[in-house]
Amino acid sequence: MRVHQRSWMICGLIAILAIPGAFAEVKLPAIIGSHMVLQTGQENPIWGWASPGEEVTVSIAGQEKSTKADDQGNWKVTLDPIQSESPLTLKVSGKNTIELKDILVGEVWVCSGQSNMEWPVERSNDAENEIRNADYPKIRLFQAQKAIAGLPQKDTTGEWKLCSPQSIPGFTAVGYFFGRELHKELDVPVGLIQSAWGGTPSESWTTKESLAANEISVPIIERWDQIIENYPQEIEGY
Repeated sequence: MRVHQRSWMICGLIAILAIPGAFAEVKLPAIIGSHMVLQTGQENPIWGWASPGEEVTVSIAGQEKSTKADDQGNWKVTLDPIQSESPLTLKVSGKNTIELKDILVGEVWVCSGQSNMEWPVERSNDAENEIRNADYPKIRLFQAQKAIAGLPQKDTTGEWKLCSPQSIPGFTAVGYFFGRELHKELDVPVGLIQSAWGGTPSESWTTKESLAANEISVPIIERWDQIIENYPQEIEGY
């Protein structure tokens, strides 16, 4: 079990790209969904999967961007910067149509790290009062579910939720308190993406290729390869 926990795991986040393979209809990753927040002041990528060669059109706030899925079924468009104080609807059309509602534009932050970031609101000081008062509909929460994999993953499991006494108890306390202050100070919507796992070293979040490119981290790979080589004998020892 310890060996698996030290594998090259990626907890779904931000480097989510497209899953190779054929798709019968247009699909989106979990991170792109209703109630999400788009980053203000910059371009925003929207991506997903479809049948190879399928034309996909993404429309929002008067913009319309079209592209075709590549041979692996991957597609991506880039939205121009959007300014809006009102909730928006994003439509993705191909052989089928996906409509995402209640999308806001504001600040988007990734809350990643170890146990200090994973520590939930329900275990923080004065938790009962903090949870009771966590009514901030313009703060949106996305909690990437934990998953172990040997290669960077293309999608994760989770959904965007409005910040409320019902959604906040298990969310990162550090992320929430930071996001709340940011929301109050800037008076803009805030999207918080939690992807944290207590006790994970930085190499658990880094590809083997990236580690191999740095002489400082090469010993980490060598040590890991030795663990894999010895694994069958370790199993026999049990």
